[in-house]
Amino acid sequence: MTARLISVDWGTTSLRCYLVGNDGQILDRRASQNGILTVGDDGFERTLLEETQNWRADVPSIPVFMSGMIGSRQGWCEAPYAACPAGIDDLIADLCSLDVPGCGPVRIMPGLETRSRTGVPDVMRGEETQILGALASIGRSDAMFVLPGTHSKWATVNGNIITAFRTYMTGEIFSALKDHTILGRLMAGDSFDANAFERGVAAAAGHHAGDLLNHVFSARTLPLTGQLASEGVESYLSGLLIGAEIRSGRAGLADAADVIHVLGSATLTDRYVDACKILEISAKPIDDACIVLGHVAIADAIDGADPRRGIRDR
Repeated sequence: MTARLISVDWGTTSLRCYLVGNDGQILDRRASQNGILTVGDDGFERTLLEETQNWRADVPSIPVFMSGMIGSRQGWCEAPYAACPAGIDDLIADLCSLDVPGCGPVRIMPGLETRSRTGVPDVMRGEETQILGALASIGRSDAMFVLPGTHSKWATVNGNIITAFRTYMTGEIFSALKDHTILGRLMAGDSFDANAFERGVAAAAGHHAGDLLNHVFSARTLPLTGQLASEGVESYLSGLLIGAEIRSGRAGLADAADVIHVLGSATLTDRYVDACKILEISAKPIDDACIVLGHVAIADAIDGADPRRGIRDR
């Protein structure tokens, strides 16, 4: 099978590269901990060439598409934020193009920016490409997505246009509470407790939107009073925060959806799908490697128009 492009998901702490065939199939892949903070300003070109040298030896002119924090102010080339609502043409208009000797065209995806009802800005970078790929994966043009992680994203798509999104700092807040507050001192063991997780999700379903900070304290009082084993505190807190996020995320986006598509790592995806079941919400998992299909969609759109249309040179 002929290789068509190299797809790169380059984040803050990790780097994932995929060799992609004409039909979007992943022919080969590489992963490392060479995130943008590890590589540093002067190492991006060297790292890309090293990670992809075997693939480029066979196809020297193969194009490279990159998404994620590599396009941030701390990355290789700061790609602008396209205004949301946005579709594939809007993203192409703000692509950054790099001249890298020994590579074919190197392009970095822009991010997306939106405003809340009160005018507060929100941004995403990398998730927009995953969403494009997810649409191709499920064969739909209208959908609701949650992309769980350190900063979880909830997004709606209508007619292949990303119409709205919201960010929740669920993962980061969980880590901060676990590692830097008194709640962590009550946690024992590191195994997942499904019953405690379900209890946390159910607790989140029962409180009002403004009660989360009060309910978080129950992760201290329940084990103190013998109503929750120390081994279950971590899972309970996880369920409480994820449950609160799901309730708010689903209600906070105007467009209703019959199913929520969950796009993330296997562990987090399973946890969010389980939480949705507890809340009686239909949810389906999607492989996060679908970012590859997002880059293929961008390549298809570029090939169908002027290959240089709207692309920004560094």
